Amino acid sequence: MKDKILENIIKDCYWDSDIQVDDLKNILKHNDDREMKKLFSKIIYNSKDKLLSLELFKLEQLKQYFNDFQVTYNKKYITKHVLILKSLILDEAIHIKSLEWKKA
Repeated sequence: MKDKILENIIKDCYWDSDIQVDDLKNILKHNDDREMKKLFSKIIYNSKDKLLSLELFKLEQLKQYFNDFQVTYNKKYITKHVLILKSLILDEAIHIKSLEWKKA
């Protein structure tokens, strides 16, 4: 399962690079904060299945990375996704106006 997730990350996030599954495994294994944040950012911006991809991280890492993450482009779209992911993963009660039910 983990290899399939990593393959999908490569396809979605590293399509323009010569990175292999073993390279991502090394990033995850060595837990270098800079490399992990770079991977986190790539997933947030590019992954088709962000929720599944972020399962590779520990919960404490995700809390830190979400707090440190600064959206640099496509702000409205990415910010909405970050809020949804924080709500799902970190169980935060976040109000997202654009996702509210419309009142009849």
